[in-house]
Amino acid sequence: MRFKDFLAFLLTLLAILVVIAGLIFEVVTLFAEKSCEDYSLFLIPEETKVNVEVGKGKLVKLKAVNAGEFVDKYKVDVDGPDWIVVKPESFSLEPEGMKTIFLYISPELGSEGKYEATVTVKSDCVQRSQKIDIGVLSNFE
Repeated sequence: MRFKDFLAFLLTLLAILVVIAGLIFEVVTLFAEKSCEDYSLFLIPEETKVNVEVGKGKLVKLKAVNAGEFVDKYKVDVDGPDWIVVKPESFSLEPEGMKTIFLYISPELGSEGKYEATVTVKSDCVQRSQKIDIGVLSNFE
């Protein structure tokens, strides 16, 4: 075998090894457990106790702040009466980014009383919840 042929063979073998090593690294990274150490979220409500009249609406704002070191994707859920709507239902935030979450409360006729709604914002790594106490008042005297 000539030196040039040997060198070409050696370089080809080295290139194949580099490709195989890269594929192994990708597979290991893909199946490695995600570390949630540097993910964090703050959920800051505008108010936690609200009163609203039947047939009228009230908008409550919550601020979600990504206090972690990475971009994160969140889902928003509300556990409460079906006359409460939350927007947005999902969003992404850069580190130190902030998003306003809107909770629209519009009680229907006959729903006078006290209620509780819990807004939960979660990603694969973090979850924060905020309870909102709701007093529904009659608009008839």
